[in-house]
Amino acid sequence: MRKYVGIDLGTTTSGLAYLRSDGNPEIVPNGDGERLTPSVVYFDKHEDVKLVGSAARDGGDPERTVFRVKRHMDDPDFEVDIDGVSWTPTEISALILAKLRRECARIIGEFEDVVITVPANYNELARKATVAAAKIAGLNVTRLVNEPTAAAMYYAHSQGVSGRILVYDLGGGTLDVTILEVDGDSISILTSEGARHLGGANIDDLLLGMYAEQYLEAAGASLYQDEAGRLRVLDSVEDSKKMLSKLRKVTDTIGNHSNGIARIELTREVFDQAVSRLLVRTVMVVEQALDSAGLGESEIDHVVLVGGSTRIPRVVELLKEKFGYAPKSCGNVDECVALGAALFAKHARKVNEVCNTGYGTVALLEDAKTGESKVGNSIVIPKNTPIPCSMTQVYQTSEDGEELIEVEITQGEDDDPRFIDIIGKLSLKVPPGRKAGCKVAVTYSYDKDQRVRALVRDEDTGKKKEVAIDFHGRGVLSDRQVERKASYLKQVRIA
Repeated sequence: MRKYVGIDLGTTTSGLAYLRSDGNPEIVPNGDGERLTPSVVYFDKHEDVKLVGSAARDGGDPERTVFRVKRHMDDPDFEVDIDGVSWTPTEISALILAKLRRECARIIGEFEDVVITVPANYNELARKATVAAAKIAGLNVTRLVNEPTAAAMYYAHSQGVSGRILVYDLGGGTLDVTILEVDGDSISILTSEGARHLGGANIDDLLLGMYAEQYLEAAGASLYQDEAGRLRVLDSVEDSKKMLSKLRKVTDTIGNHSNGIARIELTREVFDQAVSRLLVRTVMVVEQALDSAGLGESEIDHVVLVGGSTRIPRVVELLKEKFGYAPKSCGNVDECVALGAALFAKHARKVNEVCNTGYGTVALLEDAKTGESKVGNSIVIPKNTPIPCSMTQVYQTSEDGEELIEVEITQGEDDDPRFIDIIGKLSLKVPPGRKAGCKVAVTYSYDKDQRVRALVRDEDTGKKKEVAIDFHGRGVLSDRQVERKASYLKQVRIA
């Protein structure tokens, strides 16, 4: 019997859920009995073992421990060096996925096909790296699904609601805001906005600075001298943040062997002031989503909270001020994305998604009013186009004698090429000696996993070339490397 499995590969924690025979999703605990697995990997120097999860987080050697690797999935040059061996974000993520696969299979039986969630604003490189990580871990990704979409699917399933829903997903490392419509079993995504590096980790860093300031004032010395000391204090900071979600004031005793201990006091009022700028940024993203969908606050029927950082009371207050009513939780805000992914694994055909960003090319564009030409970003697939889709724009060569047509594939909506990402290039040789004005058709295809392919066709000769987006960098693995890493990982002891 086919298993429907969903995985939330998170910045701070990851979880796996499957669909029971009664059609309801359920979280599967790991081998440590935990419903969620900390997304942390520790490379032990005494034994040939890779620790993943709580044991890794508590390993005590920060030089051999990797935290928050999800934040680097879009960095082609990021690597971690352990004992002279370089580990890419893809490989480290594969270790996390392998632990989930191996240990959860003991409970639900063997499986390979999975749906994995990603932030709605993940770029092409990060999505490709996620699929590669799954392949190395022995998994087959049937679909990638945006995290807010998965959460909304679970919310609609568990609450039986319909209408227009805004999902506010503030997790450990990212913020996503998605607006969608639910009509019975059908879900249609209207728009998604987000920030890739805005989440609970940023709040923790702010609090860490506040702790350090109080300790310096009390003890006259630095709170920590190295990364190991910083991580120990960070544990206390995270505990205080969680306590302030329920209490008005917390006190803590912290210190180090060199300078003694000091008493730290933190009130919710001071905490709210410290994080206010970050939280205001999240509301700005909400406003961007509303503008993108052409909606006002009164046209949203439900505001749903997702992600552990939405437990902060000030988050609820800001959204209540914005919409005039209190947002609702989708249940366990840490688990609902994985639960929704398991539902999506079976019911993906009922979800109508849109592309999360615009795709275009750098071209010489003429201003219709002034007649002046300038280099700009020409959109081929507009943001929020229903997917899968394929769209074409026709351009003209600008100079006599062009022998090489080069297409720069852009990601982003800004007209100015300085403010968009160049995610790929495509070159096509054409006959020499041609006059300017030859027509060139550029076609982009956007698939169900929000992956893009590009095709350029010279209209005069019929010559064409098609590619999937390819990336280069020390942290990018080729298909051959992925296969080799997958064979290696089968032999790796993961605990």
